[in-house]
Amino acid sequence: MIIVSIDIGSTWTKGAAFLLCPGDDLRLLRRSSHPTTVQDLSIGFESVLGRLVPPGEDYKLCYSSSAKGGLAVAAVGLVPELTAEMAKVTACSSGARLTQSFAYELSAEDITSLKNAAPDIILLSGGSDGGNVFYPARNAQRIAEAEIACSVVYAGNRSAGEHVASILRARDVVCTENLLPTLDTPNPEPARAAIREIFLSKITSGKGLDRIIDRTGCEPCPTPYALYEFCHSLAKHAPEFGEFVLVDMGGATTDVYSYHEELPVAGIVRRGLPEPAVKRTVEGDLGMRVSAASAFEAAGQLFQLSEQDSEVLSSYVRRLTSSPEHLAASPQERHFDAVLAGANIATSLMRHAGRAHEVATADGIVTVQTGRDLTSVKTIIGTGGYLSYSADFDPRIHLPGIGIDKFGKRILVSRHESYLRDTANLLPLLANVSRKHPAAAAAAAVHLLSGVDLAITTQLPAKAACA
Repeated sequence: MIIVSIDIGSTWTKGAAFLLCPGDDLRLLRRSSHPTTVQDLSIGFESVLGRLVPPGEDYKLCYSSSAKGGLAVAAVGLVPELTAEMAKVTACSSGARLTQSFAYELSAEDITSLKNAAPDIILLSGGSDGGNVFYPARNAQRIAEAEIACSVVYAGNRSAGEHVASILRARDVVCTENLLPTLDTPNPEPARAAIREIFLSKITSGKGLDRIIDRTGCEPCPTPYALYEFCHSLAKHAPEFGEFVLVDMGGATTDVYSYHEELPVAGIVRRGLPEPAVKRTVEGDLGMRVSAASAFEAAGQLFQLSEQDSEVLSSYVRRLTSSPEHLAASPQERHFDAVLAGANIATSLMRHAGRAHEVATADGIVTVQTGRDLTSVKTIIGTGGYLSYSADFDPRIHLPGIGIDKFGKRILVSRHESYLRDTANLLPLLANVSRKHPAAAAAAAVHLLSGVDLAITTQLPAKAACA
């Protein structure tokens, strides 16, 4: 069976044709890419598809898209550590790019910020079932009065659902189950499904995605959600990886995915939400080109740069932000790229990981932990343009400086024993394949990250298939 996987990115549309053989053996047949045609995404898509599939060849298609900047979601909750945090987790795990997060009652300044950011979706939550009904209704009222032109997913206290729906009746609103019905029972999937449904029914229209759907008969998956699901699949079908952190770094954003099971530990008291086995966070201000200025600021905080290096790096960063297509052309520029990449990874891992500090109690000293403890995770996986193609870059050398945050709390980041690099930048394409063939895609990822070449070197006939 021939499986074609295509990812429509903001800059490049990339694709690969794979041959699925018995025993869940997935082999690479062909690769192709084309600059993303932002005014009509179908043009670049068809160009890649045409080069991957010879006339007359039967194939199965799967594809994803993060074009148009990805799916922008603003999260609104009640208590910062609970419903507001759960809204953030739900938005990120749905494959969205979290643009903003708010807690308690939306202020006039918050509303202005929401209008300026113009998210695709507002995820409105707040209150466990039977709990607070004032703030969800009040925030719905503020959103309605502001006439913010976007869809709203309400996933808060069910007691306020009808009232919220009536307040927002003049706009596109979807009411679903509470994403935190009780304080220790996260329920993100209904809200995630609603977000993905809006992505498919509304956000894919225009810019040519609707033409791709009509032409192929299948719908795209948000690229980050495909990778999020793939991490679940790797945990199940590739246990040899153990627990891992996967970093997908692009020109504008850095996504971090981690697979880690939080287990009870004597002497540690956990605060906040229960941590999911797989978690995604996205840092929209950290990247290698469009967001290079933020990476430079982070580098100044993390690394000891000389005044001269800082001045030259600052000049280089200004060039990158004005010309994001620039590729490092000298040893000095390659060194600066490594500094920016190290700052992106270190900062995004610091934001992704939890915190711990000691507290004196009547029973003695106890450790209070919030978020996930990644100190025992031994493997870090790198994918994305720079990480995939930079053979000399090792993110682990940039992590030892991570220690205490500005509040004096320990940052629970591992130094990692091994670094596995996606040398062919195939993981996002394998993630698409994984949605139908999880075991085969996971096995291919194991080979890829172990340095095994997936490519088939012999010429196959047009109707190639494995018996």
